[in-house]
Amino acid sequence: MAALRSILAALLLVVLLAGPAMPRSPARVRLDYAGFLVDAEVLYARVDVSLGEGTGPYRMNLSSGLVGTLGQLYPFHLLASSQGKVAGPGPLPLRYTSEFTLFETRQTMTLTYGAHGAVRLADDPPTEEGQIAKARGLLAGTIDPLSAALAVAHEVARVGRCEGELHVFDGARRYDLSLHPAPDGLAIPRFELPVEGEPIACDAALTLISGFPQDAVESGMYPKTARFWLAPNLAGPLPALLRLEADSGLGPIHLDLRDVLPQS
Repeated sequence: MAALRSILAALLLVVLLAGPAMPRSPARVRLDYAGFLVDAEVLYARVDVSLGEGTGPYRMNLSSGLVGTLGQLYPFHLLASSQGKVAGPGPLPLRYTSEFTLFETRQTMTLTYGAHGAVRLADDPPTEEGQIAKARGLLAGTIDPLSAALAVAHEVARVGRCEGELHVFDGARRYDLSLHPAPDGLAIPRFELPVEGEPIACDAALTLISGFPQDAVESGMYPKTARFWLAPNLAGPLPALLRLEADSGLGPIHLDLRDVLPQS
């Protein structure tokens, strides 16, 4: 079961690494993604987004799970929601919740954000990873994975390239993302959806700080780097994640945008 949880967490980390990016004008959109391990489709992710114009409130809901043979063997599902407000250079989360189910196991987590970077964790049942992170003082100054995705979109829209560092905590795992422009001259992959103009290629380096089993880290189960492509005009003024690629001990992992749908 420990090995299975590491596999699921590695796939989930890829989903939440770059996540969605959304239009700036008032809108409700749905983004559908498919995740692949080597060449097999093993995971779906659906993100519903509500985002106001310019500064103002936002809400993002993620539904994800395993599909195909792997999904039949291991009925894993994740529901997550982030809400906050866009102010100044990027998003300020107010509350993040997640619910993880596998077989009869159910785990819920809530992160509440306060002034001066304060973060409060409530997990049911309490996890060893979450309690260690609290004891080490690793929650302060972090943001949730969905808000981190929105922060990436805002920064790319502002400066036209990926740069900066994000401190992320999802209720169990604490990691940093360092963002850089991908090298010039990269071959552009074939995307599922038509794209106008040249996508923006970004590289991300992950620093795994807490909540990652040492044996899984040593075996390369968790990606340490990733590359993703953003489309500036696919879903509005903010760029949308088109594709994400990473390598792990499981083999190559990639996530593709399959559809963008308006929501009433």
